[in-house]
Amino acid sequence: MEVNATYVLPSDKCVHYTCEEINGQYVTKETKTTCPPYHPEDCETGTETTDANGCCKSCKIRNICEVKSKQTVIEVNGCTSVQSVNLTFCGGQCGSSSMYSAAANMMMHQCECCQEATTSQKQVQLSCADGSKVQHSYTMVETCSCNKAECVGGTTSKPQRRRRR
Repeated sequence: MEVNATYVLPSDKCVHYTCEEINGQYVTKETKTTCPPYHPEDCETGTETTDANGCCKSCKIRNICEVKSKQTVIEVNGCTSVQSVNLTFCGGQCGSSSMYSAAANMMMHQCECCQEATTSQKQVQLSCADGSKVQHSYTMVETCSCNKAECVGGTTSKPQRRRRR
């Protein structure tokens, strides 16, 4: 291997070996590329790609917005449900992006939220400390979908232009 030449093993394209000369000594420098997490089961079919080096895989994450549930005791004004209730909610991933637009000379943000699409009302009986019983209405999520939302939060400032002199 020649000085400053790089060798990549065909079996592991994420490791590069470079021959360097340091104070008359020849040493091999090993450089490992760390890839971001990749979960093929979360990918939209047909969007899987590998970077130019053949090391890291990526894909377009598919929208995984679905109804989830958890057992919860409902408490309102000191009154609680006798039994836990199967409370449904939306959870998962939806698309979002932040990309520079030359036309607008700014970052353009697109966001989507995993939100309820259809709901229904359910009734549960609550028991109060004084022994009385109260009917309480709560919302059950039936279906969820990804909906456009306003992106808020951190923004980056525009780079300052330098004046020519």
